[in-house]
Amino acid sequence: MEKDKKCGVCNIPYFERNNYFYGKLMTVRDFFAEQCYFNEKRWLINRMVHGWGVVCGLDVMLKEGKTDEVIVTPGLAIDCCGREILVCEEQKVQLIPVESECHKEKGAKEEGVKNLVICLEYYECKTEPINLPPIACDQKEKCEFNRIRDSFKKIRVKNKSDVDIEDPYGKYCPLLENKPGTLHDYLCEKLKQGCPECPERPCLVLAEIAIIPSSDSSSPPTIEIDQCSKRKLVCGDPVLYDLIDYFHGDLPHIEKISWKGNGIAIPWEDFDEFIYKKGLKVWFDRKIDENTINTNTFLFLVNIEDADTGNYKYEQVPGEVSYKYDKNTGDSTATFKCTSKWLYDVYFGYSRVREKGGEFMVVLKGDFILGVGENGKLVKALDGNFIGGNLPSGNGTQGGDFVSWFYAEPPKTEEKKSRKSRRKRT
Repeated sequence: MEKDKKCGVCNIPYFERNNYFYGKLMTVRDFFAEQCYFNEKRWLINRMVHGWGVVCGLDVMLKEGKTDEVIVTPGLAIDCCGREILVCEEQKVQLIPVESECHKEKGAKEEGVKNLVICLEYYECKTEPINLPPIACDQKEKCEFNRIRDSFKKIRVKNKSDVDIEDPYGKYCPLLENKPGTLHDYLCEKLKQGCPECPERPCLVLAEIAIIPSSDSSSPPTIEIDQCSKRKLVCGDPVLYDLIDYFHGDLPHIEKISWKGNGIAIPWEDFDEFIYKKGLKVWFDRKIDENTINTNTFLFLVNIEDADTGNYKYEQVPGEVSYKYDKNTGDSTATFKCTSKWLYDVYFGYSRVREKGGEFMVVLKGDFILGVGENGKLVKALDGNFIGGNLPSGNGTQGGDFVSWFYAEPPKTEEKKSRKSRRKRT
């Protein structure tokens, strides 16, 4: 029908339903309006909220031993008007396109590769014919149908140039347009541009097919089937949840650090406690693969003055990283301990850190620190971004460096005087 070619938001300008009251005479019009009210509302929600395309199934494959026939498996789709199309049995489709007037004019002139598309179209089929007796002397017997079946037309093969195929992705992707501002602002502007409608020559694409003739006339042509690049998909809640979980769920995070703050000044006594005695500790909320926690991914840096230039630069503090996981408590911790030589230089050699204090930086390379799943397999990378200095870390995506820093205050005069006694203890 002509009205089916465009199914915009105002295909039906308003919805009316029956108002029931005692004594109301119900006619065919009233019962038909009752069906239309619910059908049209459901179709409107389908096309405007859920979108249109393939929901599940409808695989297209070449029939074994054939070069002119494909098989379409059972499945479900929603067309651009929001109508559900249910295919419950395997369908055989001959690769003979429905010729448009344009292709009829070209006739046999077309040679080379044939580009076809497999299209699925909604169709209402009237079933259960019944004969109605005449209600007047001069009337003839009449035939009507007792049911209307939601079905589909025989799956059609069309020339690709005879249909309008929209890209199934990228319409609402701000990265493709390099737009500034928030994602909400971007989507707001996009959605204000109007409501979607069916294209002039719609096609619910199941597959694109290229028939490539062989250079040897005695050999059959090559058939290439592309089922994904132009196939629109309707992603239900389970699929969307699975995608969100895949990209953002079960991500390891840093939930606690031993230096208890970001960018704070630490008294020498505290610095002495967790550097000299306990080491730097980081707690994770999930089990981590210990092979991915090492001195290449857990860095401890100190900002020191270059003796030649007077400029300050970060240098890596030498040390060792250990990892422990407690099955009973679920504690997952990594500890960085400096080498004894570096500690000796700080406490007993000439050290600017001891004399004037120092700035330290802790970096965990989240892209390379991997979590471990229940089955022991590596899963997702550490969500390490330390946004605003808030814990747990993360921005909802895998990877990202965890960067924190603190300042160590120099020891008090009494502490400096006790260096010799500490040397004896070590």
